[in-house]
Amino acid sequence: MRESVEYFRGWRAASPVVLLPGLFAGAWIWKPVWDHLSALGYSVLQVLEPFAALDTKIASIDLLRQMLMGVLDEHAISHAVLCGNSLGALVALDTARQHPDRVEAVAISGCPGLSETANLGLRHSGDMSRENAERIADQMFYDRSAISEAMIERSYAIARDRRCAINMLRYVLAISKYDVRECLAQIQCEVLMVWGEHDRIAPVEDWEQNLHLIARKSLHKIERCGHSPMMEKPAEFNAILTKFMLELEGET
Repeated sequence: MRESVEYFRGWRAASPVVLLPGLFAGAWIWKPVWDHLSALGYSVLQVLEPFAALDTKIASIDLLRQMLMGVLDEHAISHAVLCGNSLGALVALDTARQHPDRVEAVAISGCPGLSETANLGLRHSGDMSRENAERIADQMFYDRSAISEAMIERSYAIARDRRCAINMLRYVLAISKYDVRECLAQIQCEVLMVWGEHDRIAPVEDWEQNLHLIARKSLHKIERCGHSPMMEKPAEFNAILTKFMLELEGET
C-alpha cells in the first residue's frame, strides 16, 4: 500500500485526513472530498488503489489495518481522521478499535458487516460478467446518471482482473466473519456516519438499530442517495464532513 498513496500537506494544524477506498473503487470516489479539504488547508492522504487491486498474498481486515498503520508511520502521521467508504469504512473502524492512540476520529459511509446484502452477490457466483457488473452498479447508486460511465468502467476493469476477483471474494468472506458489533462497542473516538438513505449494500436501518453500541457518534442521512454519498451527493457530504472537522478543532 505504501507505494499507492498520495499525500497533500496543508497549512492547518488539524490532524491529517486519510481517505480509504472501497473494495473495487479507488481514490477517484474521493476526488470531490480531496479537492474540498485540500482547498480548506487540511492535510489529506489517500490510498489510490481499491483494496482488491493491492498485491497481497492474503486478504484480511488485519492485513489492511497493518498496511494502513505502515503508511501512517512512513508519513510521520501520529494522529489521523480516517474516512472510509464500504470496505474502507470497516478498515477505519477496525483501526480506531486497535489503535485508539493514533485515530482522532472516524467518518464512514456504506460500511458492510451488519447486513447480508453486503456480499454484493459475489459470494455465490464469483463471476464478474458485464451483466453482473451492471447489476452491482444499479445496487450501489440511487441515480446512476450522477456517475460517469468512465468511473464505472474503471471499477469494472479492476473487478474483471482474475487476481482482483479472487481478492474480492476473499474480502467478502473476511467481512462476513468480522464481528462489527463487537468492534463498535470498543471504539471511543468520535464516529461520524454519513449514509445514503437508499444504500442497498449496507442499509442505514441496520446501523440505526446499532447506534447504541457506539459511545460517541452522529448519523446523517442523505436523501436520494445510495452507497457512496461522497460521489452521488458531494456538496452535502462535504458540508457535513467540514462541520465535523471544525468541531474536532473546536472552531464551532
